[in-house]
Amino acid sequence: MLVNILVKFRDNPTLAPALAVLLTVACGQDFAPPSLIDKFRVIGVRAEPPEIRLTMPSRLEMLTVGQPPAAQLCYAWAFCPFAWSKDGNFACIDSDVQVDMGVGATATVGLSHVVAALQNASKVFDKLGLKPPTGAATANQKPDLGCFAGGVAPASGSGGFGSFGGADISDMYVLFQVGDVAAYGGTCPTSTAAMLAKPCSDRGRCIAGYKRLAIVPFTNSCPPFDAATDKACAKTADVCPQYLVCGCDGLNYVNDCARIAAKVSKKNEGRCQSVNENPKLQGIGLRLAAVDTAASVAKGVDWPADLTPVVAQGAALQLWPRFDPKDKQVIGPSQDVRVNKPETEVLAFSWFADAGSLQRDRSFDDLPESGFIAPMLAAGQSEKIVNIWLVVRDGRNGTDWLHRRLVVANHANAGTNPLCALGAPCQGP
Repeated sequence: MLVNILVKFRDNPTLAPALAVLLTVACGQDFAPPSLIDKFRVIGVRAEPPEIRLTMPSRLEMLTVGQPPAAQLCYAWAFCPFAWSKDGNFACIDSDVQVDMGVGATATVGLSHVVAALQNASKVFDKLGLKPPTGAATANQKPDLGCFAGGVAPASGSGGFGSFGGADISDMYVLFQVGDVAAYGGTCPTSTAAMLAKPCSDRGRCIAGYKRLAIVPFTNSCPPFDAATDKACAKTADVCPQYLVCGCDGLNYVNDCARIAAKVSKKNEGRCQSVNENPKLQGIGLRLAAVDTAASVAKGVDWPADLTPVVAQGAALQLWPRFDPKDKQVIGPSQDVRVNKPETEVLAFSWFADAGSLQRDRSFDDLPESGFIAPMLAAGQSEKIVNIWLVVRDGRNGTDWLHRRLVVANHANAGTNPLCALGAPCQGP
C-alpha cells in the first residue's frame, strides 16, 4: 500500500521530515518587514483543493506582489518526495525522484506524481547510502509502554507528528521559486531542468519559499470490529512499529496493535482528518476611527473590490476581514477527554501594504482586525495609490487572499467614511 511505502521512507536525519512538492526557479529571499511590500515578493501560495486526493489533482498558484505591472515572470514546478535543506533552501535529494510539473504560472499535482516519484525511491536511497528507518521498536524498548498502554495518540505533537514517533504521513512541502525574465537572460527556460541549471543570482529579481500539502488517507468503510480478522498482537518488540491509524471511533491510535487492543475497527491508515477546503474571505470592512463611532459600523463599512476610497494622509483606519465563523471546518474529534466539543480550524490573517503602516502584521479569528495609518505625501505630491493585501490561512494548508486599493490625497474628505462618499452602503454587516 502507498501509505506503507511513504511511511517506510519517512524522516531520515539527513532529510526534510516530509514529502516535497517543488516549484523551482532560483534564489532565496532576504527577510523584509513582514507587512511592507517594498520589493518583489510572494506572499501566498494556494492549492485547490489544499491536499492531494486520490481522484482529484490540486491546482497550485501563487500571489506575487511588488513587481512592475508589465513584468514577465518565469516559473518552474517539480514534485519530489524527499527533500533536504541546502544553503537555506530546500532541494530534491536526487533527480531520479523528481517529477517535472511544467513551467507555467500555475501547475497541478496529484497522486500520479507521488507514485511516479516513489518508483525510484529505493534506488536513490541505495545510491546515497541512506537506510530509511523501519519504525520497529529496539530490543531495549518495552513494547507495552509504546505500543499497548493507552494507545490513543494526541491530535498533534512537535513538528506536526504524533508524540509516539509520528510515522503517519506528514505534510509535504510546496517549495517555490519565481523570477523576473531578465534574471534568465531575457527568455524564460522551457523546462524545469533548464531553469534549475540556470540559477538566479539577483535576490531582488527571484524569490523562493514553500507551501505545504498533505496526502488524504485512503478512507475505508467502517465495519463492526471483528476479533477473528483483527487478531491481537503478540507483545514482542518486533511487532511494535509506531505509525498512526484512524479508528472508526474517530480517534488516532499509535498503531494497529493499540487499535485492536481497544476493539475498534480501522477507518484508514494515517491520522484521522476531515476533507480539507480552503478558507473563504468574503471581503474587508473599512472603518475611519475618527468618524465611524456608531455601533452599526463598529466593524467597518463593506469595501467592494471595485471601489477605490480616497483618504487623507496620516488617516487612522481600521481594517476588518469579512468571514463566516460557521465556515471554519471541524478538524476532528478532540483528543482531550476533558473537552466535549470537536477541534476546529483557527484562521490566521496576514496583512500587507506597499505604503503606510499596519498596526499588526498578523491577526487571528478571535481578534481579526488591524489598524492602518495612511502614509504622508511627499513634497509636491498631491496623491498616492496604496495597495493592501489580506491573506488568510487555516492551519491545515488552506489559503485565500484578496486585494484592495485606496488613494491618499490632499483633497480627501476627512469628515466621513471614504466608502460612503463613493456610494457604498454605510450600515454595519
